[in-house]
Amino acid sequence: MFNERKALQMTLQALLEQRMVLRRQYVDQDKQLGADIKQILSRIREMDAQEGIEEDEYTQEVATTTEEAPDELTKRMKVRKAHVRHDYLEVAKQINSLLRETMSPMSLVELCDELKRRHAVEFASPYIGVQKSLKYLPQVKVEKDGRKLIFSLPAE
Repeated sequence: MFNERKALQMTLQALLEQRMVLRRQYVDQDKQLGADIKQILSRIREMDAQEGIEEDEYTQEVATTTEEAPDELTKRMKVRKAHVRHDYLEVAKQINSLLRETMSPMSLVELCDELKRRHAVEFASPYIGVQKSLKYLPQVKVEKDGRKLIFSLPAE
């Protein structure tokens, strides 16, 4: 049993590595083909410009399809938000003022939406960003309502 499991793990690892190699190869080939197509199109445009011929529909169509293809690929890929450094003390003050202003409990989503709308504060990971800010706000009460986190200030 152990030997079979070990063999399956090794096979899985080999397949995953082969998959990564194929992906890299595909991306490299796609980039190369894109560069070749652009070079040929620019040469055709040069020749047409020398002869005084305007671009025909075919070259315009090819140019648009070469420009659209990478967009289609990038739409399928998961895009990570850019890392932004936040002043968590300042964000904590903004959270405190939001909770005081509303005087009602707010969910994580509501809190982050308000921070984004009012102060242009957007976290790559809302939970982590708010937790880092709450280190400066020990008075904020954090509760769970099912799977939601609810933030509130104690009644004064």
